Amino acid sequence: MFRYILNFLRTSKLLISDDFKDYTLLYEEAKYFQLQPMLLELERWKQDREACRFSRPCECLVVRVAPDLGERITLSGEKSLIEEVFPEIGDVMCNSVNAGWNHDSTHVIRFPLNGYCHLNSVQVLERLQQRGFEIVGSCGGGVDSSQFSEYVLRRELKRTSRAPSVIRIKQEPLD
Repeated sequence: MFRYILNFLRTSKLLISDDFKDYTLLYEEAKYFQLQPMLLELERWKQDREACRFSRPCECLVVRVAPDLGERITLSGEKSLIEEVFPEIGDVMCNSVNAGWNHDSTHVIRFPLNGYCHLNSVQVLERLQQRGFEIVGSCGGGVDSSQFSEYVLRRELKRTSRAPSVIRIKQEPLD
């Protein structure tokens, strides 16, 4: 720990990496040597790390799996994100304005994925994992015939700005 203290005394800068693991040990050393400026920098460093951990921009999807009728898989999230990960659903979301799952113009609630895409729950979760998503929460419940499992998945957005979503226009046959 003393090398970090010497570096700080030489440069007045806290020279530790973003993934520094010995924060508590270094903080106690700086406290022992009564290095107030270093303590303040360490506290600022810790607050920055915590803020980044909780406020990183991300994309989220919810996968719900229910065993009724074989295996019913539904997705909730941003339409363009679901279309990106599951391109085989085609224009279903755009052309189904009055469907019960069509929450608003940008998001869907419980889109019936396996009605349009022949994947089982393991394949769905694997595809999401391959696209950079990770499971950050899950739950399950129900009784006998109405059991379910839900998974919350997220992936961090890259620092560059995301390309705008493609806007599709609903096409209807003319009379």
